Amino acid sequence: MPEAVSVVFIMLDATRADRLSSFGNPHPTTPTLDRLAAAGALFRRHFANSHATRPSFPQLMTGRYYFQNILRAFVPNEHPREFPFSQGDPTAAFLPGVLRGCGFQTLGVSAHPWFVAASDLGRHFDRLDLVPAEATRGYAAARDVVDQACAAWRGRDARRPLFLYVHFMDMHMPRYLPEDEPRFPVVGYDWRRRFKATGEPRFHPERRRWVRADARDFTELDRRHFAAVYDSRLSYTDEELVRLLTTVREDDPDLRRTLVVVASDHGEELGEAGRTDHTDSLADGAQHVPWIVAGGPVGAGQLCDRFTENIDIAPTLLALLGVPLPPGTRMDGRPQLDADGRLAARGGKAAVYYAWETYRAIRTRRHLLRENGRGSFAALRDGEVVLYRLDGRRRVPLSVEGRAARIVEQLRARLDRRLGRRERRFVRSRYEAPHTRFLVRPEFWRLDGGTPVSYVPIDAATRRWDLRRAGWLWTGRGVTVLHGRDVGPLSVSLAVPDGIYQVEVAARPIGPTPFLLGFARWCRESFSPETATVHVALGVVRTDNGRLSVTLPSAVALRRHIVGLRLLPAGAVLATEEEPSAEDEELRVRLQALGYVE
Repeated sequence: MPEAVSVVFIMLDATRADRLSSFGNPHPTTPTLDRLAAAGALFRRHFANSHATRPSFPQLMTGRYYFQNILRAFVPNEHPREFPFSQGDPTAAFLPGVLRGCGFQTLGVSAHPWFVAASDLGRHFDRLDLVPAEATRGYAAARDVVDQACAAWRGRDARRPLFLYVHFMDMHMPRYLPEDEPRFPVVGYDWRRRFKATGEPRFHPERRRWVRADARDFTELDRRHFAAVYDSRLSYTDEELVRLLTTVREDDPDLRRTLVVVASDHGEELGEAGRTDHTDSLADGAQHVPWIVAGGPVGAGQLCDRFTENIDIAPTLLALLGVPLPPGTRMDGRPQLDADGRLAARGGKAAVYYAWETYRAIRTRRHLLRENGRGSFAALRDGEVVLYRLDGRRRVPLSVEGRAARIVEQLRARLDRRLGRRERRFVRSRYEAPHTRFLVRPEFWRLDGGTPVSYVPIDAATRRWDLRRAGWLWTGRGVTVLHGRDVGPLSVSLAVPDGIYQVEVAARPIGPTPFLLGFARWCRESFSPETATVHVALGVVRTDNGRLSVTLPSAVALRRHIVGLRLLPAGAVLATEEEPSAEDEELRVRLQALGYVE
């Protein structure tokens, strides 16, 4: 490294690019970020590679499409990315770990309860602090985060370059208004009648009990207010960033020895298509995110209008710093700036790729193609392949026939060339031998047999006659059989390490359907909870080449809602459950406020 250059990495969780002023938002939300972008490089068509924090962070910090969870464990016995027997990949390198190995001091200040020292990512920091916050609010506000970040900068070891990571959560729900009023109010709209102080709707709460992201009942004024609250939090955060950058400039007025990186793990839908939050819709609101690099050798006024991806951030930063990857490691992304701070000659890309457990996708300027896992319930619901034509910010679904079928064939071939080999290598090496009992949710199963399954989404809009179908039903959360005689068994398979397992069906009993009143309550009690209360043994099953195949007799699903298959590896000892600690309870309250748990 020719000269010691420090890094301030600003992570704006849940921030979508088009709400920044420099991207065309009519509200003056981000003058600080706009000035920073003008002084450096702005990547205008930058996209996250997946839709949420837990899949996105491995991509950001390793430059890889596929990697295990690296944040604080959330459901370690119920999610393939964080099964307790998941193992790392020795060919992957963590950005803060690479810099630490080259002499950087690595400090982090986080408002996110998942981004903590006791995580796989956190161990690559000399110090990583979770900023204290009232648990019921979910996270610390930008003012407190900046206070702690400024203290970390001033207290750094000035003899070494610094990697300072600062994680803001202000654009994530809940979104409390900074001054108890929107900074960009909707004229004539009495928002208090429609929305809570947290930003959540007051109206039709039964919809949000089922699906937090359901915004199909928003009016145009509701959507405008919802976006105004988001813009208010973004504006407030932008104001607080002034203090952080001023503190850095006290030591480095022209940022000649400091690189400032602004990024986001994903965006946020604001009701435009009947959704809020950041679901796996792959809509631009959830995927198009900001990326700004300024300071150090980066020249001012640079704009990249070709596609870039979150996997490009880590290799770009290492290229700017002149830091090589450790021997035997690699990244899927590529540098978008040269060591001299200019846009790379081969900068930008013709497409963006999305990679997650249940889907993969490709986005070009004109089309978005999504592949759902073959045999998955998502494929049953939406089809194995979904194709959209991109018309500005609009997505127009296309029937896969004629010219569209040829486009699908071409895009699937490109998708497989980019992700197929990487995905297969990841699946082969992701697990060591299991040593504990774990649960595989239906969303990760594959249907293997010919027994038909109907998709009947059960939520606040479900009607009594929707559930009169005979045979197997997929509800969006689990599978069941409510009616029908001589219903055939359901054959499914799961991706698990080779071994011998005791297999149990994890389910909840379904009571009698009410004849007159109480249908909505019966639906909630029967199909909304995802915690099993009944376990039915299916027997002992041996895996074959990484897949476990099992047949579910209809009798185990009759009047039961199956929410998973529970597997106990041969020779495993059941752990004794510990009482939750005060820290666990605080985390639960935080996650409840953030909408992650009920």
